[in-house]
Amino acid sequence: MAAGRCKLTRVVPSWSVPENRFVGEIARNYDQPGTVMWDDGVLNATADCLVELADGGAALEFAIGTGRVAIPLAARGVPVTGIELSADMLAVLRSKPEATGIKAVEGDMALTFVAGDFSLVYLVFNTITNLTLQDEQVACFENAARHLRPVAASLSRPTYLPFVSCHLAVLEFRSH
Repeated sequence: MAAGRCKLTRVVPSWSVPENRFVGEIARNYDQPGTVMWDDGVLNATADCLVELADGGAALEFAIGTGRVAIPLAARGVPVTGIELSADMLAVLRSKPEATGIKAVEGDMALTFVAGDFSLVYLVFNTITNLTLQDEQVACFENAARHLRPVAASLSRPTYLPFVSCHLAVLEFRSH
């Protein structure tokens, strides 16, 4: 792609903020085991993969929730920041002693901007499906691009994690 041909513009949504279904009892009980999302093997493999993709830089998690992935990632030395729509989920995250070093803000992952120098922006499991319109999903990926640190050249590489029940696509950007 020729330099200067790709321009990021301010997103003006044609939709309202997504419905927040993660409130009250749902948020308080979200961390209850019972599905593959909470399996220690899955979480460890996911965190290990994200450490590699962060490549020594900071990570931003869209829909950080209760910190299910962010906490093990931060424990591996990756500075983690998150965006979460649900204040109740953030309250659960902030109640965990092991989440003390994680910065998290309330907001829509398709629109909210958080200052920082991020080498990786990620979302996991089926999080993207919380945005039910294609325009919302496109805005989410545009928002991810706005958060990634500038690079001289970029490479897009889809990453398939076979231990997760759906595909996790990660756009990996590296400078030369």
